Amino acid sequence: MNCSLGDCLLDCTDEPWYVKVLVFPIKTLLNYAGGLLSLYILYLIYFRPYAVRPHVDAAALAAFDLAPGPGNTTMLRYDLAPNVTFFNDHRVWAIRYNHFSARLYFNGTKLSPPDDTFPKFKSRLRRHRTMHPVLHGRASNISAAMAEEFSWQRAQGWFTVEVRLRATLTYALFPVHYVYYYEFYCWLHFPSNATMPSVVSDVKCSKGKNFGLS
Repeated sequence: MNCSLGDCLLDCTDEPWYVKVLVFPIKTLLNYAGGLLSLYILYLIYFRPYAVRPHVDAAALAAFDLAPGPGNTTMLRYDLAPNVTFFNDHRVWAIRYNHFSARLYFNGTKLSPPDDTFPKFKSRLRRHRTMHPVLHGRASNISAAMAEEFSWQRAQGWFTVEVRLRATLTYALFPVHYVYYYEFYCWLHFPSNATMPSVVSDVKCSKGKNFGLS
């Protein structure tokens, strides 16, 4: 049989008809799987909603000291104002930040109240969005171990505080959307012997907990 280059392989073979019947669906499935694999690779490169990572452009610590509290207790007075920037590097998904909150921790203990939440905001494609949380108050849950750690860090010349950012992120591209929960950790190191306010800058936050909600 003479066959041209464009002829189907099934027409150029002399196998029995039942072999051709078996080979045809296998080739069809392989071609289909190859197409799906190509689409999945394109999805991972261009369409997969990936996490943004916040960046502390600057943070000013105006107060951070121990003070006597009621009933012979010890309080920690704090006043921290970080500028937190989110950059949506995605070229497909716009991102809505829902239930965004910031909390201040020292030595693993939460200082700020649990309701430091902020209004919802949106980050468009290839855009920066900066938030300005202000964390200030007096923490009354100061244990003896925490007061000892405070004194030790002050003697060492550095205070290390942690700002935890929590947000529910909605990646939206009409008509679909994905919702994820993220938690970010921002470690800030301030000189303890500097004149207040003490300022640090250019701090990258690490990504902690994350999971899909829908």
